[in-house]
Amino acid sequence: MTKNILVTFDMQVGDYEHSDKYIFHNKTTDYKYCKQFWNLKKKNKLDEGVYWDNQELNAISVYSIQEITEQETKTLKRLGVA
Repeated sequence: MTKNILVTFDMQVGDYEHSDKYIFHNKTTDYKYCKQFWNLKKKNKLDEGVYWDNQELNAISVYSIQEITEQETKTLKRLGVA
């Protein structure tokens, strides 16, 4: 049975700060979530849990990780939240 892991990311794009959510189906490390979500090519660590995308000149980190039900997953996808 697959899991539904709702991951909330904090991103710094220049002076702009943004948050986004994505649903993964396997538990992994914060770095691997960031790598999969943003397609990071290299592990450039800025700070504890904060990774730098040298190509785009942006930073990303995992804000929260939460396992959710299949029904919650369907609702979030239907609403376009994740």
